[in-house]
Amino acid sequence: MKKKVTIKDVAKHAGVSSAAVSYVLNGKNKVSGETKEKIRRAIEELHYLPDLTAISLSKKQSKLIGLLKILNQDSLLPVFQTNLYYNEFISGVESVARGYGYDILLAGIGVADECSQWVQRRNLDGLIVMNASGSIAEELARHIAIPIVLVDTYDVPEGSYHTMNIDDEEGGYQATAHLLSLGHTSIAMVVAEAKNSPVDEQRLKGYKRALKEFGVPFKQELIFESGNSTLEASLDAGQSILDSSEPITAVFATSDIVCLGIMRRFASMGKRIPQDFSIVGFDDLNVSQYLSPSLTTVRQDILAKGIQSSEMIFSALFQKEQGLTKKVLPVELAVRESTMQIT
Repeated sequence: MKKKVTIKDVAKHAGVSSAAVSYVLNGKNKVSGETKEKIRRAIEELHYLPDLTAISLSKKQSKLIGLLKILNQDSLLPVFQTNLYYNEFISGVESVARGYGYDILLAGIGVADECSQWVQRRNLDGLIVMNASGSIAEELARHIAIPIVLVDTYDVPEGSYHTMNIDDEEGGYQATAHLLSLGHTSIAMVVAEAKNSPVDEQRLKGYKRALKEFGVPFKQELIFESGNSTLEASLDAGQSILDSSEPITAVFATSDIVCLGIMRRFASMGKRIPQDFSIVGFDDLNVSQYLSPSLTTVRQDILAKGIQSSEMIFSALFQKEQGLTKKVLPVELAVRESTMQIT
């Protein structure tokens, strides 16, 4: 195995002291221009890579941004295996972090005190938290003195957080109003968890608001829970809709991934979309427009959400803005082939 190049090796190659190399690596103007050039040339010739861990200890800065997904299960695997939403979001976060010379560190944790322990153990410079509950947010605020951005979080008190949300209630309203305008009155809504998902609660509010506006009574029997936003769980949700005694003609699901599973189950049972069921999703993942039929869905700019969440962290780190930033991104309905006028 090739020996790792050290600061001493660079110093020897350049004919200078190890302290001079350290000054150059840390951006300190304590050596002459000629010496700097010797050291930079030695670094290049030896292909020296700085020890980021050592630098983070000396500068008390890790150059790491934590990306924390709050889990309801034991592993991130089911989340990232089937839900493309997170791929798009993380791509946005990473693109900004890389531009600032930072890396991102991803973890999935479900217990409040474990979250703060992880942040401190990793010496993170900033933290983006997806789907945090109030208890986890409060735990982090009590024990962590770094910039925190909460994404898709509603049930937290005012505190030491920046927040990034979309207009989830408006999205639920637009999806349901679209189906109602097509003549559907028995509309199933599929949520991951009706009580434990603040995002789904907001979208359910929009669903109820649209029903009220169109004079259609709300029926609890039309609310179905998948348990989580995976393809396997949504297959079961699709079967529950087919087994229902309600005269359902349309479905609004709170994610495109859930729609994929429902559509698959409907197809396996000989049901046609949109002739037998109209269906609307939420997110507008890249794959949604290429389905057959293409999926009508509430579009949120997932990549922009990741980018702006990351920008919030760096604005706070470099004190570009004072105070807490709270953003709510707009949504819009993308009407495609999976919905039609009821006959």
